[in-house]
Amino acid sequence: MNFENSLANGKAKKIVPNKIRALSIFKSSIQAIETAKTIQFNQITLKSIFRELYEGLREYCEAIGYLKGYKFMDHYRKLRNGINYYGEDVDIETVKEAIIEIPQLIQKMEKYSKSSSEN
Repeated sequence: MNFENSLANGKAKKIVPNKIRALSIFKSSIQAIETAKTIQFNQITLKSIFRELYEGLREYCEAIGYLKGYKFMDHYRKLRNGINYYGEDVDIETVKEAIIEIPQLIQKMEKYSKSSSEN
């Protein structure tokens, strides 16, 4: 699926860019990721770690959207919603992958956030 399809099927929509909101959300995103990294890693904390990682990624993407003038309405989102709203568990391998993958995704997306936020 490409971005144009996301717009067409309602998973993203055009809005007025908002740099102030974007910068605030970027800050919150980084705080969530850093918080996840400080939580002791064990079976009891898996859900908490995953929630923070997901929130950091979601906020980072949302901030880029605000910079570019888009709002996004994802795999990690479904997992997070299952944890938060349906009491589902998350397995240790998923969290191990997410704790590596999500910070890497954010690092890759930094080029999109910096080019727009510096204007």
